[in-house]
Amino acid sequence: MITYRQAQLSDLDQILAINAHYILHTSLTFMRTSPHIGTYVDKWRDLQARGLPYLVAVEDTNTKELDVVLGYASFSPFRGHLLSYAPTVELSLFVHPDYQSRSIGSGLLNELFNLVRNGKVHHVVEESGPRDMIGYDDSESTGDNIQVRNIIAVMAVDPEGKDGGEELRKWYTRRGFVEKGRLEKVGFKRGHWIDTVYLQYSTS
Repeated sequence: MITYRQAQLSDLDQILAINAHYILHTSLTFMRTSPHIGTYVDKWRDLQARGLPYLVAVEDTNTKELDVVLGYASFSPFRGHLLSYAPTVELSLFVHPDYQSRSIGSGLLNELFNLVRNGKVHHVVEESGPRDMIGYDDSESTGDNIQVRNIIAVMAVDPEGKDGGEELRKWYTRRGFVEKGRLEKVGFKRGHWIDTVYLQYSTS
């Protein structure tokens, strides 16, 4: 049985292993070297502090052993140093390579969609200036908690992927994302030039 829950500190080693596969063996991420576990801990703590979801899909083994992480998904700030971007987040979503084609990615995305549609994701933003600065408007916020309304997926078009990497773009558009732009040949990895596609999902 597959269940979805918030990621815990004990899940991060498995999340690192999933991410390392895509870093080392695909062009779905432009990274070439897997970060140290401390990088994942720092991100997990930062997203907790910001109130942004970091979900895992796990297989319930009905034992006292650690859950098996089948995939993970999270929201990160989109240009987080700018207060006006607070209603917009960037999506990260990866499925364990041994558990693909089991609708795990769709399940994770649906969980996040439900949180956003129901107004349950409020981004705790950072601010660099005083509240009385010219142009400051907190009409959309409760304190520093601003409701998330837009999800951005920034995906690399992996030439080694299905349909030359285009199948992943189609996967997003079938789930309500709208392609907003493509940057051509902006990366080079594993002997291939790589395009980047920007897709947007909006609740408004």
